[in-house]
Amino acid sequence: MEQELWGNYAWDNMHLGIIPTHEEKIESLRTSNPYGRCVWRCDNDVVDHQTVIIEFEDGSTASHNLTGATSKPCRTIHITGTKGEISGTMEDGYFLVRQPDTRSGHVYKEERIELNVAADMHGGGDLRLVADFVRTLRGEKPSLSSTALEKSIYGHQIGFAAERARSENSVEEIRSLV
Repeated sequence: MEQELWGNYAWDNMHLGIIPTHEEKIESLRTSNPYGRCVWRCDNDVVDHQTVIIEFEDGSTASHNLTGATSKPCRTIHITGTKGEISGTMEDGYFLVRQPDTRSGHVYKEERIELNVAADMHGGGDLRLVADFVRTLRGEKPSLSSTALEKSIYGHQIGFAAERARSENSVEEIRSLV
């Protein structure tokens, strides 16, 4: 509360511009607000850390690490491929692209890619999704990052399979939708 973080999640109707007073927030936490419960002494069974390893049909792999209760709330990404890597923290507003540099005395070359976004916890993704949606409604060509529902659903399947694997202590296979 002192840092005024996560207000849109914790306080009803903030997204509508209704800002509760400090006293109203305290009363909400004491009575009806689920964020007023102690996470260590309630029925909350949501993970605070998790690693998901995914193997795709072509043999490539990916891992997703979730770590809660960190000092800096952020989303970091590190993609390593055959020609280089991309890394960054979404909230910092830029990514680094590194490639091997075969010149004598060099190990790698690095380029900083500015996202030119502010106040978007998804690295500009929210605003870009809305822009893509509007382009589609206008009959214009969507951006390269836009995917069809048939493809997008696989990401959701991975999330559901990860939760099943966690709760059932199992390895899950995701079958084709077709």
